[in-house]
This record gives sequence, C-alpha cells and structure tokens, in this order.
Amino acid sequence: MWRARAGLLGFSALVLAGCIPGGITDFSSISVGTFNAGALRRGARLPAKGEGYLIPPLWQARDANHGTDELVGAIVRAARRVAREYPGALLGVGDLSLKGGRDSELHRSHRAGRDADLIFYAVDERHRPVAPANSMPRYGGDDRRARSPGAQEHGVVFGPFSPRWLDLPRNWALVRALLEDPYTEVQFLFCNEQIRQQLLAHARSIGEDDALVGRAETLLRQPSDSARHDDHLHLRVHCAADDRAYGCLDRGPMRWWKKRYKYMAPFVDPSARAALLELLVAAVRPVDPGLGFAF
Repeated sequence: MWRARAGLLGFSALVLAGCIPGGITDFSSISVGTFNAGALRRGARLPAKGEGYLIPPLWQARDANHGTDELVGAIVRAARRVAREYPGALLGVGDLSLKGGRDSELHRSHRAGRDADLIFYAVDERHRPVAPANSMPRYGGDDRRARSPGAQEHGVVFGPFSPRWLDLPRNWALVRALLEDPYTEVQFLFCNEQIRQQLLAHARSIGEDDALVGRAETLLRQPSDSARHDDHLHLRVHCAADDRAYGCLDRGPMRWWKKRYKYMAPFVDPSARAALLELLVAAVRPVDPGLGFAF
C-alpha cells in the first residue's frame, strides 16, 4: 500500500514540477509553437467518417487526421450543420496534422494541429450534390467547372472524378458554420481569390448579415506564399486560450480582435491607423479629472 501511495505521490510531484510534458493538464490536446514550426501533444483524431463528412482513401492512408480538440470539433460541427441545412451534403476532409504534429513533406504548415484542408463541395450538371472524389478537383473559372489537378502532384496520384461544378451555397454554408462556431475561433480561411469573390457575392445575394460577411471578407484570403488553393479550403484556427500558457503562438491577427476595425488594423495605411488610434484614445480621455471618463 505504501509503495502505491509513494508512486502516486512521486508522479504527482513530477507533474507539478513540469517534468511531464505539458505540466499540470486535464489530458486535452495542446498545440505548441507556430503552425509551421510546432508540435501537437495528445492530439484528437478525426474519425474517417462522420455525420456530413468523410476522409477519402487517399488521405486516410496518410494518417494525417490529427488536430487539436478545437480544430477537430469545429470540423465535425460544421460538417454536421451543413448536412442538416442541405441534405445530401458530404464534406471531403484532407490533411490535418500527423500524430504529434511532425514535419510533413507535403505541407509547409499543418505542424501544430491547427490546420486542415477541406475539399470544396460540388454538384453535378443537375445541381445535385456529389460525393467527394479521391482527389482535389481545381475550380476558379467563371463557369465554376472542375478541372483535373493532373495525374500526379508531389508524388501523389489523384483518382478520376465525375463532371462537377463548385457548389457555392454549400461552400458558403461551410464558411458560415466555421465562423459562427461557438467553441473554436477561425484565424484564416485560405482559398483562391476568384472563389473568395464568388463566395462573398453569394453571401450578399442571399442577404447574409453584414457583420458576418465583413468577417468572412477579412478571413478569406488567397495565400501569397503557397499554391493558389483553388482545389480546397484551408482552415486555420487560433490557439486555444489554455494552449497559450504552453507556448502556442499565433501569427497574424490576435484572437481577441473582435471588431472589424481591429481585424483590418494591420492592413490599412499606417497614417489611417494612427488616426483611428487617436480617435479611440479620445473616446476614453478624461473630460475633467473630477468627472471621470467620457464614453
């Protein structure tokens, strides 16, 4: 008995001393470092199939379906919501991260469990939803028709796919579900610029809330240092609040920037930003030492 108690006390001491990776923990996932130079501890594993989504065989074989609890939960909830709004919708999920967040030969990011590749929803010539192919068809033209990604890219052989067109209603529903997720905060949604414009135009045409469209306009973007992303939507989520204490580092807009002017602040002209900051300071400047602040 005393040996069991001593062993338990010894283990507790190691945890409290920080000798166990992660220190004091509830055994949930921890993302460490940046998206391109990080690691993933106790990552959640996205099942190969769930309500409204599946991982095609090409990506199942890679076993790169690990992410933070927040990322995996967001994908599951978003796919389920779209499937219930649009019966028959089935989201194809590509790579998340390898177990532990190891380096990947196919990605410059995806190393800390906060990135995921989501294959665009598509419809056939009769506007019926089609299942994800074992491939990532390319879109982006005005006709939104899928084009072949090529027989082989990065050593990966892509399977054939039936004729299909980019499905704007379901893809916008996916964006909306991710941005409105109550438990996970999206940092970026990378996609081709032409597809971005088509999604935003569709959102405005159906009368979506201006604040939601404004946020989507900010977070949807074509990356400048990688592929065009005309074949998938690349989701990146912010560090969970608890993970920051363990070294999780975001690059880009910070998670607490809620207002649109704060999202836009790093991208506006420096002189305009300075003027905006002066207005914000003036809004809380004391009118009189004895009267407090003017709001």
